Amino acid sequence: MTHSTALRVNPERSRSFQTRIIEGLICCGYGILLGLVLATVPTQADVQPLRAHFIDVGYADAILLEFPPPAGRGLSADATTMLVDAGDARHSSRLMSYLKVNQIRRIDTVVITHPHQNHFGGLRKVAGRIPIGRVFHNGDPDAEKGYSALLAYLERRHVPVEIVRRGQTLQQLPASVTVEVLNPPDLNDSPNNNALALRIKHGRVSLLLLADIGPDRQDALLQAFPDIRQADCVLIPHHGGPLGGAFIEAFQGKLLIVSTGPNRWGLPREDQLKKLSDTIYRTDKDGTIVVESDGVALKVVSWTQNDH
Repeated sequence: MTHSTALRVNPERSRSFQTRIIEGLICCGYGILLGLVLATVPTQADVQPLRAHFIDVGYADAILLEFPPPAGRGLSADATTMLVDAGDARHSSRLMSYLKVNQIRRIDTVVITHPHQNHFGGLRKVAGRIPIGRVFHNGDPDAEKGYSALLAYLERRHVPVEIVRRGQTLQQLPASVTVEVLNPPDLNDSPNNNALALRIKHGRVSLLLLADIGPDRQDALLQAFPDIRQADCVLIPHHGGPLGGAFIEAFQGKLLIVSTGPNRWGLPREDQLKKLSDTIYRTDKDGTIVVESDGVALKVVSWTQNDH
């Protein structure tokens, strides 16, 4: 059984322009004025999309988001980057290889959804090799081994770390993008239910990243934010773990993704997946999955087939 390395297969962003030459001959009583006006208009291929890379890091989460550059920085500017979770330490080399192949030289924002090893374990290696602008987390003191050491390491590297809660919107992002924190309202539940859940909007398109929240919290989230039913792409919580009835009903037929790998819990639960959709992308079977949106439509543009 072999595992193919995840590589960027998307075409490079086009730098081509459609140049329009307007020649005007203006006749006046005093002579003829010949004017050449060059108007440069970007084609559809020049519009930089949002890309979400659901990286195959086993039974863990690591989602790389590439946002379009802020207006005014030009088409040659680097995308704004966000990493939501970083997998576990065992797969950190795989994560680093993917970032290197995709020429990610800086991560502007990191979000650690909750302090479990398979969500934060790979971040130390990333932070040691790639500059990080800032880190958001939920501040849950019920953390697994190694988390306090990671926070101390980030502090030594002068990386700002901030606690966020439901109702906050992450700042310093392109105007076309918003990242809302939907969960947790507090830290009075289990570490999984206390996890940060995010809604990412780009134009008219939205993605839901729901970390490891369980059925009760899933249903509560749907009650608190009924409009999340309109999401176009959803990361199924807890690597395909238990789902609430309201969740299954709300997201049937959506673009659904499971980030998972070999585990002793038998996840994802096949019976639940069948209720949701006949087509669900899974990192354990499909490898790394890349979803792209221009703010109007959303599509899967590439994935790395795994031979499992």
